[in-house]
Amino acid sequence: MQIKILFLLASSVLSACSHPLIKEVKPPSTLQQSVFDELFELEKPISKRLIVGVYSFTDQTGQRAVLDRNTSSMSSAILQGLSSLLVQELKLAGDGEWYRVVERESIQDIINERRIVSSALGEDAEEQLPPWLLPGLILTGGAVSYDRKIYDNFQGFGISSINSSSQVQSDQVGIILRAVSVQTGEVLESVYASKEVLSQMNGVSGLQILNTTSMAFEAGTASNEPVSLAVRKAIASAIFELTKRGIENDWWAVEAAS
Repeated sequence: MQIKILFLLASSVLSACSHPLIKEVKPPSTLQQSVFDELFELEKPISKRLIVGVYSFTDQTGQRAVLDRNTSSMSSAILQGLSSLLVQELKLAGDGEWYRVVERESIQDIINERRIVSSALGEDAEEQLPPWLLPGLILTGGAVSYDRKIYDNFQGFGISSINSSSQVQSDQVGIILRAVSVQTGEVLESVYASKEVLSQMNGVSGLQILNTTSMAFEAGTASNEPVSLAVRKAIASAIFELTKRGIENDWWAVEAAS
């Protein structure tokens, strides 16, 4: 009787946990707004957008990913291409009302292409090619920290050979964004922003031995917040803080508060 009850309990637990394992294949999606767009709450700029260039926004942590599978352990804990994410958030921030971003990471490709166009246009090149868009500020910095297990909570409960457990773990990623004046080279502002990266695991297991017969079951779920999304949120938060400081420093003219 006891083993029958245990079998029914295991069946119900396994059936409840089996559905989340079936994942629907979803089409790719595009995110057309900032993941942290608090800039809509600020006063709207009435002056022209600030022209900025992005240089060398990189992973400076040196952290390597901790993998739970038998693959290469050389992967970075922080996603690469941080400058591309920074450009994306600058373009989306406040529905594009604050920043004009000029390409600097692939500047050599642009120079080469303009030379080709100039050669094709001949003497009319100077008249038909518009002048370069020159930024007033250079934005630089990168991911400076990735702290593992700044918070780790584990709870367990067991009764009559049935055990359940729950574990929550929190890492933290840190971003620094600097605004540098092109005219003087002075660092006008430096902003630090951080974001938690949460992971959670829940599970239940049981074991029953009766004479020479034994039955065991184990089920559980695990969820991990994507590091890429956490990094995007930290970058967007840093842009928000930099914009607030820029308003205080008169980088923009804004509407007066009513």
